[in-house]
Amino acid sequence: MRARTGNRVGALSFGALVTHTPKMTEADHEANFPSLYVALPKPPEAISLTVRKLLGRVETGAIRVPTFQRPLRWTTDDVIALFDSLFKGYPVGSLLFWKHSLEADSQVLVGSATVNAPATTDGWFIVDGQQRTTALAASLLDLDQKGDTRWDLWFDAAKNAVVRGPLRAGESRTLVPLRILGNLRRLGLWLRECDLDENAMRRVEEIQERILDYELPAYAMETGDVNALRGVFARLNSTGVRMRADEVFHALLSAGTDARASGRKSLDLSALQAAADVDGFGQPPRGEILKAVLAMSGLDPTKRLDKLRDSALSAMVTQDEAAEALRRTVRFLQTPTDAEEPGVSIPAYALLPYPVVFVLLARWFHLFPEPDAATTRALGQWLWRGVATGVHERAAVSAMRLQVREIQAGEQVASLRRLLDAVGSPNAFEWSLEPFHANHAASRVEILALLSLHPRDRQGLTISWRALLSSGERVAREVFRLPLFKDSALRKQARTAANRVLLDTRHTHLRTELKTWNWKTDREAAASHLICQDGLRDLKNDHFEAFLARRAARVRACVTSFVFRRAGLSEPLVLPANAYFSLDSQSTS
Repeated sequence: MRARTGNRVGALSFGALVTHTPKMTEADHEANFPSLYVALPKPPEAISLTVRKLLGRVETGAIRVPTFQRPLRWTTDDVIALFDSLFKGYPVGSLLFWKHSLEADSQVLVGSATVNAPATTDGWFIVDGQQRTTALAASLLDLDQKGDTRWDLWFDAAKNAVVRGPLRAGESRTLVPLRILGNLRRLGLWLRECDLDENAMRRVEEIQERILDYELPAYAMETGDVNALRGVFARLNSTGVRMRADEVFHALLSAGTDARASGRKSLDLSALQAAADVDGFGQPPRGEILKAVLAMSGLDPTKRLDKLRDSALSAMVTQDEAAEALRRTVRFLQTPTDAEEPGVSIPAYALLPYPVVFVLLARWFHLFPEPDAATTRALGQWLWRGVATGVHERAAVSAMRLQVREIQAGEQVASLRRLLDAVGSPNAFEWSLEPFHANHAASRVEILALLSLHPRDRQGLTISWRALLSSGERVAREVFRLPLFKDSALRKQARTAANRVLLDTRHTHLRTELKTWNWKTDREAAASHLICQDGLRDLKNDHFEAFLARRAARVRACVTSFVFRRAGLSEPLVLPANAYFSLDSQSTS
C-alpha cells in the first residue's frame, strides 16, 4: 500500500526527504549531524488502533504510504506468518504514523489494488509498519489485487490455519477467503452458502472477531519539521540488531526445564560447540553448528527458522545424536590422509577452507556413522575436488541446499556418487596466488599445503599448528614488511603467500631470523619452508623481487600438487566394493 510517485503532502514531497538528499561527505555529515536528528516537539502519542479501525482508515485512504518507503518485500509466507501470530495472540510489533493533511488521490495503492481517496485533514502517513499494514489491508479488504496472489489466502477452520491456493474441487465452500473475514456482512453472506458444520462456523466467527479486535500498538507523531521526520526515519532504519538465526533457535529449542516440561526436544548449541572441540579442533561458530543440526535433521540449513513448521521442529535430531555426528565429523577431518581409514588432515576448524563441507559432513556422519576406508577416502577426494573445481567456494544458498539433499538415508553409495557428481573433476588445475588473509578459503588451503611439508625451525623441531593458532598472532607471517615495497606490482606479490612463512612466536622478526640461517647447516629447515639456496641468498642480500619470484613459483607448485594429490586427480576414483555390485545389493548399503 503506497501513494503513487508524485503524490504531494501539502507543499512537501516525501520523496524529497530521502531520494533527493545529496550524498554528504564525512565533513558534511559532521557539520549537519545536529540538524539531522532534530527533536520532535513532543513524543509520539499512543493511539488505540484495532485491525478493524486500521482497515477502515486504509479503505478510505486516510492511511497512506509515503514515496520514501521501500517497495513491498513480503512474500505469501510472511503474510501467513503474520496472521498466524494474530491467531495465537503474539505481538506483531508497533506501528508509527505521521499525522498530516492529505490531498485527494484517485490512485492510492493498497498492495496492487487502488482506492479513490478523498482529501482529509486527519491523514496518517506510515513511517514504520508498511509491510504489516499492507499485508492486513490487502488480505482482508475486498479489493481487486489485479492477479497479485500474495494476498489470495484462505482460512481453514479444520486446521485452524491460513493456507494458500490454488484450491481443490469443493474447497471453495469450506475454506474462508481472508477478504471475507475482513467484514462482518461479507462473512454473514458467505456462511449462508458454505458447507461448514455448526462448530466450524462458530470457529470462523471467533477467528474473525480475534482478527478484527486485535489491538495493534501504534503511535502518531505530530510535527511540521521535515528534518525531525527525516531523523526519525533514519534512526528507525539504522539502529537495532536483528536476532541471528542461532539466537532464534536458542529461544525456540534451547535446553531448559520449560522445554523438558512441554515435551519438546531441547538442543543446546553452545554444548554442541564444545562437543566439536575435539583434540584442539576449536569450536565452530554457533551459526555453523545450527546449520549442521538442521542438515542432520533433513531440513534446509539455509531456511529462515521462522519459516519452519512445527512438524519440522519435531523432526530435529537429539542432542546426543548431534554431538556424536559432530565428533565423528571432526575425527574424519583431523585424521591423516595416509591413515588406515583416511581422513583429510585438517587439524582445526580455523584451517577448514569452506564451512559448507562441515555442514554436509555432519549430515553424512549422522546417517552413515561407520563408513569403510574406501568411503572415507572418496569423501576426502570429494572435499578437495570441490576446492579444485570451485564448487565449495561457490556454495551459495541453493548449492548447499542441493548438496544436503544428495545425502539420503539408506543410500550410502548413491549419496557418495551424487556428492562426487556435484563437485565434478577439473580437466586441468593450477593454483594462482591471491592476496593472503588467514580467514580466506584460498589462504587456508595454502596454509594446509605448507603444513603438509612439516615445516621446521633451525633446531629441526617441527612447527606445531597448535602453536601457530594459539599464538594470538598471524598464523603465516610476512618475511618482508609491505612498506619496503614501492613498486605496485611487487607490492601485490608481497601480499601473497610467497611472502609468508610458518614459524611460531619464538621467531618475532622473520626476516632477521631467516638471515641467520646458513644453507649448509639449515638447508633442510629452509627447504621445509620452500626456500631454496638461491632464495636464501636473495633474502640475505635484501633482493626482494628475486626472493618473491623464486618462492612464488615454489608455493604455486606446492599448492597445485597438494590439491592434485588430495583430490585424487591423478588416479582412478575407487568407490566402496558394493558400489560395483548389482542395483539390488546397493539398496541395502
